[in-house]
Amino acid sequence: MALPKEGTSEWLDEVKFYVNSKEPDRIKRAKKHNIKLSSYERLMRKRGIKLNGEEHNVVVETQVDPIVNLPPIELQYYNHPEEKEGDEEEALLHISDGHAGKITVSFDGDVYNYRMEYLFESVMKIITLHRKAYPVRKLHILMTGDNIQGENPFQGSKIGAVSMGARDQTIKLAYPAMVRLIGSLAQEFEEIEVECVKGNHGASKLAPETSSEDLRLYDLLKVYFGSHKRIKINIHEGFSAIVNINGFRCFVFHGDGIQCQQGVPFFALDKKLKSWYMQYGGFQYAFGGHFHKRHSDEISSRLEYFMCSTLVSDDDWALKQLGISSNPSQGLYGVHPRYGVTWRYAVQVDKKFLPDGGN
Repeated sequence: MALPKEGTSEWLDEVKFYVNSKEPDRIKRAKKHNIKLSSYERLMRKRGIKLNGEEHNVVVETQVDPIVNLPPIELQYYNHPEEKEGDEEEALLHISDGHAGKITVSFDGDVYNYRMEYLFESVMKIITLHRKAYPVRKLHILMTGDNIQGENPFQGSKIGAVSMGARDQTIKLAYPAMVRLIGSLAQEFEEIEVECVKGNHGASKLAPETSSEDLRLYDLLKVYFGSHKRIKINIHEGFSAIVNINGFRCFVFHGDGIQCQQGVPFFALDKKLKSWYMQYGGFQYAFGGHFHKRHSDEISSRLEYFMCSTLVSDDDWALKQLGISSNPSQGLYGVHPRYGVTWRYAVQVDKKFLPDGGN
């Protein structure tokens, strides 16, 4: 996470905090920026801010740039530690159904941002553990849609159930949060490749297929990270894509075309995946979302699928369709070049949903 842009009100607040702060407070602030204390102090000194309480020549602009023009992120390159004995693996983070802008009794914009930040912390705890045994240099991110809630009333986006319109959900919530997440992860991996498919939220049935808030978000991310050679954003405009993950063919989709029968989508999901398997020449793994419930199964000895949960809790849609209140989580996997998917985690995104309540 970069420091605020100079000349903004956020930067002025940062300066006021810094010049009057004590070391324990600076350690917490550095951690919030996802950098070490020494790096935080060095960046502040580089901008002419010192820990002596003197007045500084700080100017606040009267007009702040729109949030779509986020300041460039200052990435620190990841230095891989000494070699381990085990075979190198690649990590895969499955992100789906964030529904930024949705409101429930336990979910709103602030909770969305908190869970996105906690997702990064949880992912890195797991990656750090596995790196003790073997190298993990590359991260694949699969984004399978419904990053924002949208404004279609027939999808639950009625007055009181959303905090803002679809465009603002993308620009003010999902986009900044995704920039922070990908930017933070980019400082922990040598290479990041992001595969993006759209969901069914944030689009009208009468609009063109490309009129999707998911695609708008992906376009913004591709432009923002376009100059970073270690980050690659691949946008797939169709309902699905076949991508290569460490030598294995993976089918990436959202899942909105699969119908539930008596609240159970899994029979129809198995049937549909078998058809897609034949249509697209086979694939070893499939990753989807939509149903707000984490689930995995082996269809055959050659095909396994993984369905991602959501960031939303107390979701009326999941309760009505499946009879469950979703446990907010996202998926994290390790992929071996010979054995395929080895380890797998449902990464919790909120401490209060942990067995001990996060204590």
